[in-house]
Amino acid sequence: MKSLAKRFVQALVLLLVVNTAFAQKQNEKRSILDQQYEVQYVGVGQDGTKVFTVTTTAKDATEGVEMAKRDAVAACLFRGITASGNTKATPAIISYSKAEENIAFFENFLALPTKKTPGGQYHRFINKTGQPQSVKNGKAYNVSVEVQILYDELVKYMQDKGYAENVKNSAAGKYAKPMLMVVPADVYCQEMGYVQKWKDENGKEQTIIDYDVFGREDARDLRLVIAALNDIFKNKGFETQSLEFLIKSMKQEDQENALVGDDYGLEGSIAESPIDRIKRTANVDFIVDLDFEVMEKGMARYITFNMRAVDVSANAREIAHAHGDGKPSNSATVNTLLEEAVLNHMDLFCKKLQDEFDNMSKNGRQITVKIKKTDSSEHNLLKDTYDYEGEQATLGDVIYYWLQDNTVDGNPTRTITPNVLTFNQVMIPLTKEGRRGAIQRVDTQSYLTGLQTFLRNNYSIEGTIYMRGPSEVWLIL
Repeated sequence: MKSLAKRFVQALVLLLVVNTAFAQKQNEKRSILDQQYEVQYVGVGQDGTKVFTVTTTAKDATEGVEMAKRDAVAACLFRGITASGNTKATPAIISYSKAEENIAFFENFLALPTKKTPGGQYHRFINKTGQPQSVKNGKAYNVSVEVQILYDELVKYMQDKGYAENVKNSAAGKYAKPMLMVVPADVYCQEMGYVQKWKDENGKEQTIIDYDVFGREDARDLRLVIAALNDIFKNKGFETQSLEFLIKSMKQEDQENALVGDDYGLEGSIAESPIDRIKRTANVDFIVDLDFEVMEKGMARYITFNMRAVDVSANAREIAHAHGDGKPSNSATVNTLLEEAVLNHMDLFCKKLQDEFDNMSKNGRQITVKIKKTDSSEHNLLKDTYDYEGEQATLGDVIYYWLQDNTVDGNPTRTITPNVLTFNQVMIPLTKEGRRGAIQRVDTQSYLTGLQTFLRNNYSIEGTIYMRGPSEVWLIL
């Protein structure tokens, strides 16, 4: 019996050694953008420095220390710094797309020294290191070391090279992370029976998703899982908005329940889908669509998940996607099971969200604007003329000029008829300067309020704003 136990222990040790060696080999083959290492942000040092504890796996302890230095610089460049205590999150210096486009530069910049070469320029930005800790694991070493980075100098260097933008001093830089909301996926809601049925005007039964389920007993796992995912995003430095509390706010504000016409489950027509209303009501940048299932393996449980992030202002365009299984456990709660399942996927998932948000900060958020008329309106978009900056212009042109002056690229496309003026690819700024210099987010409705006010103050033209959805808004004259 003792001999059998001894053999089992030996086999287990051998397996751990093989797995560690395999992970090390796989890491050596990866691109510099996808290296596997653990980084814990310690804090801000003096004179524009930042301090990290980095853990990595290497062939020997000396190489591990050098890799840790390199990985601390790479984390600043490509991952960004998560919030820690009273310290705010800092975005990645280089966007993932910019790094991919210039991969040769960054591979040289982050190249490790060899017997024949001194290594890349990353070492210029290592201020000092602490005493390394190393543990031998088979043929490899797990090395952990504290590294102080000359962060401000690194940022300036990358800006001078043209790879990094100066977002810290910009208005959008004050909103370094996007706002997220986690919602259950349609397939999950349908499997759980979180739906409402209604009859259309032809008497056919239709089904829509019901998100107002958080008071139900069978929604306990959903509440725990969404709360756990929100905590993970917060630890990554993102802002989150609670779907549960938004639903409560919507119910209090709108007792008629605009999700389904007159009343839940009764005959009527749908003005907009529940998710469209949530997107329109919530001031978020991305919706994280989550499907999960608690599985059983013997006496243990684990979670399998599938989540994707979509841009609420671009017809649900997918930004990031992740899926996988967690480790089985006999005692862990469902929220702990989810955390274990998703953590290995979160760095890349969050990186894609941040890159998309950075792109919107630079190039604007895309929406559609339509100018419409009521039957009794006296205005004619093609014939009415007004003075605009000393020249006579039609009403349609006046509106077009305003949009040109108030979009990021100044180039919205338009389609015009006597009764409807449609502008596509309207790239609105992410932020604006409000009263007393305060920086404010710009949503679709607040953006068009500027046009509404402009027409009223300059031409006595009254208009009503109607939110068609999260990415489309009408001004009705």
